[in-house]
Amino acid sequence: MVAAAALAFGGWLFLAAGEISFLKGLPYTFLFALAMFGLGFYDDLRNLSPMVRFLVQFASASLMLGFLTPHLPDVFLGKWVLPKWAWVVPGAFWTVWMLNLYNFMDGIDGLAGGEAAVASSFFFLVFAWYGQSGWAVANLVVAAASMGFLVHNWPPARIFMGDAGSAFLGAFYGMQSVVAALSTPVPFLVLVLPFANFIVDTTFTLLRRMFRGETWYQAHRSHIYQRMTDLGMTHKKVTSIELLVVAASCAAAAACIQAGLQMRIALAVSVAAGIACGGLWVWGKEPRNRTPEPGRS
Repeated sequence: MVAAAALAFGGWLFLAAGEISFLKGLPYTFLFALAMFGLGFYDDLRNLSPMVRFLVQFASASLMLGFLTPHLPDVFLGKWVLPKWAWVVPGAFWTVWMLNLYNFMDGIDGLAGGEAAVASSFFFLVFAWYGQSGWAVANLVVAAASMGFLVHNWPPARIFMGDAGSAFLGAFYGMQSVVAALSTPVPFLVLVLPFANFIVDTTFTLLRRMFRGETWYQAHRSHIYQRMTDLGMTHKKVTSIELLVVAASCAAAAACIQAGLQMRIALAVSVAAGIACGGLWVWGKEPRNRTPEPGRS
């Protein structure tokens, strides 16, 4: 999947080299995603500690955003105008969070690949509507590669993306949500709302584990989608439900494009609240004894 996306994007980038100015930070975003793919591949082989992995991710994200600083807008805080590099630290933290939550959610067949296929198809349409051809093509490439991968990853899966694949996707979407929001007219909320199911699930699950005194960064089966399989749902059913939520979130994100600030906030809160209510219902159910499906447990 990553190789197909990299080759397709690289070939298009070579052909568009004479008009590189319109890409607006896109090459840095793709390079960061490829670097995180390399880190994830190494982690698949050597099993890095969480702290080492985080430090490398944060340093890499900060470096990429640092290179982009001259092209970023000023930071306005009331009457004060902060230097452009003030975007770097919060942007790096957000990017790393998106990277890791995508990895956390890659736990059942078809979920991470399906999320990428739906979200990037939506982003292709959004960026094309805004006339941002560079970002549109990049998302078309990621969507096509994800769909090709999903053919073999749909439950019951025959291949898996591992930390390398999920790191690439999470890094790409995390950096895109920062860089594209700052360098194009596309609102930040439109770039993150399609991942509301991932964001709400991971955030609530980790906060819940921390509140209960559990070691939050260790492997567990507390995510909403994992609890759904523990309730006896098949991977296919859970993934299908999750992708329907993604499609609904994309519809809400599309509505945000023409909406005012208050309506955008209302849409985001409504989507997050709906997912949270579903999660609370799932957490409140008693798990069944289940037989693991082929592939993942």
